[in-house]
Amino acid sequence: MEQHVIKSYAKINLGLWVTEKRPDGYHNIVTVFHKIGLYDTITIKPNLTFQVLTIGEEIEERNNILYRVKELVEKKFGVTVNEKVEIFKRIPVGSGLGGASSNAAYYLKYLNEKLSLRLTTKELIEIGKEIGSDVPFFLLGENAAIATGRGEILEPVKSKFNFPLIVGLPKCKIITRFAYESFDRIGKFSKFLEAYRKATKIAEALEGNDLQTLQSEIENDFEEIATTYCGEIMEIKETLYALGAIISSLSGSGSALYGIFDRMIFLENYGDKLIPTSFLEME
Repeated sequence: MEQHVIKSYAKINLGLWVTEKRPDGYHNIVTVFHKIGLYDTITIKPNLTFQVLTIGEEIEERNNILYRVKELVEKKFGVTVNEKVEIFKRIPVGSGLGGASSNAAYYLKYLNEKLSLRLTTKELIEIGKEIGSDVPFFLLGENAAIATGRGEILEPVKSKFNFPLIVGLPKCKIITRFAYESFDRIGKFSKFLEAYRKATKIAEALEGNDLQTLQSEIENDFEEIATTYCGEIMEIKETLYALGAIISSLSGSGSALYGIFDRMIFLENYGDKLIPTSFLEME
């Protein structure tokens, strides 16, 4: 039986600023996305019907984002998609690492090739915008990008950043909608121009593999909200600094954090809370 296996990579946010609430209820942000080496494995097999199974995380099948991808592709291109899709989840749900968006993007890229749709990256991104705000980033060939709007307006960055990276995974989950509702109650909007200046500096630091500049610019407007909701976030952050992290910050609206180090370190007895990974190179 023919099957396809896809690696669906996670992302982190190197800085995240919320600049305003939009009339449509969403929020405008400024951030720098970077793909990292942590990934889910998607295995696709022929099937008489469309079926999605997740292993490692409990996700109700019909709520899986891949149904949105399937239905959108069928509607736009008049095709039928029947496959058994198994997702081995290493990227936790509610972690701010973009697992669902990544799954959607990599599956969409697979369908583009399998069904010979011949969509360009630009055309794929237009479809990705209809699926979710973070999906377009994972459709880029570049491994990093400045993102504005809801996160779908992208300026690719040719990152050469290669310092050691550890991702911290608290047990708590923070659903994006909850994070933004909490931000609307107690958060403070950032000024767009100042946030964009910082994001540009971060992009330059990635292109120049410059850890010092990166350290001075990274902030996350959700960090106070996330740490109030989940005390374990601060514990993991303190652990990362104690291990020698030069930078530690929340990814997205949480709950995952990351630590960036100036040298490799040996991890022992941290189980699945701290995961050594890497900044992904160009795909």
